[in-house]
Amino acid sequence: MHVRHITISNYKSFGGAQVLNFDKGFNLILGGNNAGKSTVLETLDLLARNEPHRSRVTVPRYGDPIRGFSKIAVGLTMSTLELGRMHGREQFYVPINVPVTDPGVSGLAFRQFDSDVLLNFDFVVDGGSRRVELTSKSIFNGGFLDGESEPRPSAEFIFNAEGEFEVRRALAVADGSRLQNLANRCLARIYRFGAQRRPGSECGMVDAAVLDREAATLPYFINRLQTSNAHGHRQLCSWVNRILPTVAWVQSTPTGRNSFALQCLPEAPEAQREDLATPLASMGTGIGNIVAILYVMLTAREPQVIAIDEPNAFLHPRALRELLAILESEGKQHQFILTAHSADVLTAVDTSSINFLELASSATVVKRVSREQLHSIRGELAELGISVTDLHGKDRVLWVEGQTEELVFPLLLRYACPEIAAGTAVLRVERTGTFERKRGVAVEEIVSIYDRLSKSAGLVPPMICMLLDAETKKPNEMAQIERDSQNRLRFLDRRMLENYLLNPRAIHAALLELNCACELAQVENELSTINLTDISNVDGARVLQTLFSSISEATQEFRKTRDVPNIVSWLIANERDFLEPLRSLLRRILMNEAAFTELER
Repeated sequence: MHVRHITISNYKSFGGAQVLNFDKGFNLILGGNNAGKSTVLETLDLLARNEPHRSRVTVPRYGDPIRGFSKIAVGLTMSTLELGRMHGREQFYVPINVPVTDPGVSGLAFRQFDSDVLLNFDFVVDGGSRRVELTSKSIFNGGFLDGESEPRPSAEFIFNAEGEFEVRRALAVADGSRLQNLANRCLARIYRFGAQRRPGSECGMVDAAVLDREAATLPYFINRLQTSNAHGHRQLCSWVNRILPTVAWVQSTPTGRNSFALQCLPEAPEAQREDLATPLASMGTGIGNIVAILYVMLTAREPQVIAIDEPNAFLHPRALRELLAILESEGKQHQFILTAHSADVLTAVDTSSINFLELASSATVVKRVSREQLHSIRGELAELGISVTDLHGKDRVLWVEGQTEELVFPLLLRYACPEIAAGTAVLRVERTGTFERKRGVAVEEIVSIYDRLSKSAGLVPPMICMLLDAETKKPNEMAQIERDSQNRLRFLDRRMLENYLLNPRAIHAALLELNCACELAQVENELSTINLTDISNVDGARVLQTLFSSISEATQEFRKTRDVPNIVSWLIANERDFLEPLRSLLRRILMNEAAFTELER
């Protein structure tokens, strides 16, 4: 069984109908705070819910009644034989779309059931009432309401003495409890974990075959595992230790009150130091969730749906990567649905689908990326030397010349454009020579690549522009390139970034950072020997190389990635006015372009 889709309309942060499609394997739901991630996972409880969306659309004026009802649809897919195994030896009914009086209908139903046809069940909540809609490429089609008394054509199945499913008869069934019965059986295979859902640390004996959805009975089932499946228990402890190296062993011991308590040991049981055991009740939510998730994966004989709400909230990044790696390699039959603020988990698993949630005009909007799209986007980004995780969570991207600019421009943005600094990713563009026709790809094609990526369902934020060194280009050349690129390519108004940094006091401070014994007067004298009347066109990097070598008597060399950040930091802290030409340029270019990208979003 796996979740096929979740459709939400007029519920909490969701206004108009939004559809999240899922596949088998790992499915990721990304979004900021209050974007609706936890709301999506709530729907997996298959409960009747009615909490209409509140905004100016549904409540136009203060005091107006909220309009409409919440509507939620959760689509589950399973095979006919899987449905039968869910019911065990109990009889059950499957809706059919042919008259029950047709001759041979029972035989047809059996043959199609036995061929393991896929069934699509949609659990629909509409205005507080519930119904199930069944579709398939067989006679198994139809639906029923919660608590209804109207007879529905159905095939009655039983598990016979020979250990096979058979159709007892086709009849019109009026059973008001069949929806809840089906929901309960499906829910037994849907687990939801998160920082707010703490698995049980102590419990009594239970009369159940599988762990409950809240994992409240985890101590009992771990005790049963260690007594009836020692190999499985040792495997679980090995996984836990891989994720959390400080936990060598997990055990569940009787407490003397006909109950069991979970404990974690820092050393393997061979050390015989059970006195060092720490009760799970005294530990954080992370370890309990890890043990519960791994237990479900280890012991489940049928495909399960395992939803984990913001695992970053209760797991260290390294621990999360290890957990996901184990789930991916050992839990291939299961479906995983994870929510997160960031795309870090993309580096740990091969994601089947990504759904992006964002608030737009007070309502959640969903954008989806399939596995195929993700692989394509990853490939194109890799050619440009970046990854998806470099970009997620940013509102916009500023592309710069190289590694030095990538280090320095975050500082410059906080100084020159604080309004956009926090939400701007600064990334270096590799192979900048390709922006000229004579050396490679046409400008129009480069711009097209970035524009397409920035519109790829939220994976890549829009770019402000690509800000490059002027180098030796003439003003008319730069103007032409900017026009051709629709201002996506912009240039500094000096030859390179270093041309804005030729300040003797800042250079002196950078040399002192290198333990170079020199005086400010030396730097001023050396700088005065260089013709800086045309400050825009001199080779600023070469000037700094000359100064560093001369003043240090060749004991120090100018290193852009080390020394430029030091010079910029000193100027921002001590002589901001010296950077005013650069600040004015950045504000003129970046603030206008940032406003334009916001309009495009």
